[in-house]
Amino acid sequence: MVVLGVRCSNKDFTYVLMSGSKSKPKIHISDKIAYPRSYAKPRSLWWFFQEIEQIITKHNIKKIIVKGFEGPTRGKTYEERVEYESAVFIAAAKNGISAVFRKVKSTIAKDLGLKGRAHYLQTKLNTSVITGYVEKPEKEKDAILAAWSELI
Repeated sequence: MVVLGVRCSNKDFTYVLMSGSKSKPKIHISDKIAYPRSYAKPRSLWWFFQEIEQIITKHNIKKIIVKGFEGPTRGKTYEERVEYESAVFIAAAKNGISAVFRKVKSTIAKDLGLKGRAHYLQTKLNTSVITGYVEKPEKEKDAILAAWSELI
């Protein structure tokens, strides 16, 4: 089964498609896509919804993990990112996917067999099973870790 990991920000989103197991994860596709700059918020959210829906249908996705926002929970930055994260859930629901999870780093760590401490992802997780992981940008790492945490 291919798992979709998504990491939203206020300017772009990063996604990764993974399969395999926790001990042998395999990345199929990884990409970072910028939101259109000239779009008003409703149109931008609609565009994003359609992008996620296209990924879901093209790759027959059955499970989605969204890397949840962990910053301050007030203000425009938080609101915007949560809006984009919500669009993922709506696209999943429209396509009959009920296995959609929003995870923060401590939950990801726990699901990867660590003790549920976010900093263990950097200090104790063996990422050598994913080729080139160390050189990847942080947003891509977040999407990878989210998807990896749901592999069996």
